[in-house]
Amino acid sequence: MEEILRILPFRFATSRLVATKEVLAIARDTDAGTGMEREVIPPTALETAENLTLLDLSTEQELAGFVRFAAHLDDGEASVCALALSQGGGVATDDLKALRVLRQEAPEVFTFQTPELLHDWAHLSKASAPVVARVLRSIERRARFRPRRNAPRFDWWSSFQDIL
Repeated sequence: MEEILRILPFRFATSRLVATKEVLAIARDTDAGTGMEREVIPPTALETAENLTLLDLSTEQELAGFVRFAAHLDDGEASVCALALSQGGGVATDDLKALRVLRQEAPEVFTFQTPELLHDWAHLSKASAPVVARVLRSIERRARFRPRRNAPRFDWWSSFQDIL
């Protein structure tokens, strides 16, 4: 995660609510000499991540935005959307409902989906195909995520299936 955040040309932030209440665990594969094992990292590690800023809902505008988005989304998504709107940022999400609500309620907020971000990371880092495939496989396995067929860069993601 840290390498991807470091390479992409964005300032990454999330709400403290997401980092402390909604992220249950962060897992990292480690090679302990006996094959791949999972290391569980507490979500509080997000507070010290170098390329990720945690933001609080602190202004009236942010709190009003939170209430507005919370009518449609869960608290974590609502907090991120409210912060992005008030700070002129974007939202990275693959959640169809969140994407629809943002289009309707705040079309000025840019949205990014996982395949887009990873495509840009792969391009900017010049990562080899096996490295990209390993990252995509890790995301599919650990996050149980696979992009929808109509997601941006779905074809690019799918092109690594033979390597995965």
